Amino acid sequence: MNAAGELKQQLDDSQINIDYIFFASSSGGTQAGLMLGKELFGLKAELIPINIDKSETEGLSLEQAILNILSDGNKLPGIQKVYQLEDIHLIKDYDKAGYGVITENEISVIRELATTEGILLDPVYTARAFYGMHDYLVNKKLPAGSNVLFWHTGGLPATFHYAAQLKSKM
Repeated sequence: MNAAGELKQQLDDSQINIDYIFFASSSGGTQAGLMLGKELFGLKAELIPINIDKSETEGLSLEQAILNILSDGNKLPGIQKVYQLEDIHLIKDYDKAGYGVITENEISVIRELATTEGILLDPVYTARAFYGMHDYLVNKKLPAGSNVLFWHTGGLPATFHYAAQLKSKM
């Protein structure tokens, strides 16, 4: 939530508008935090959460788990919006392979971003989410001229865990 406030401040200071923010959504914490931060700090960008791995958490749908976190956030000063299940959107087009199953989609964006920008993506979370964003951009699923931000949530240690598998496929 506070990171959304920091982003809003950086955007305002730089006089930049962001239309869409892509990020990995797995347990729901990042998504709920960004939703609360968007409300609290007036961030205008549309959130595009790419579902990474599961349809439920501890017996609840991922959407319900996110709603539960949001409900706790409603107790914070400054949060006026009362969230409903229909407010929670997840892009589930990229999670079919399952958790930790690395496909050519993830490998291709890991390779591309590492070689062109020197940015590392972990194969489980950020590569899958980045591939989702890449697919949106390549297939023109967003209006032309949109300003897009990818929220890199880390995960570098997972790269070491999957190193042998990645090396054999790259």
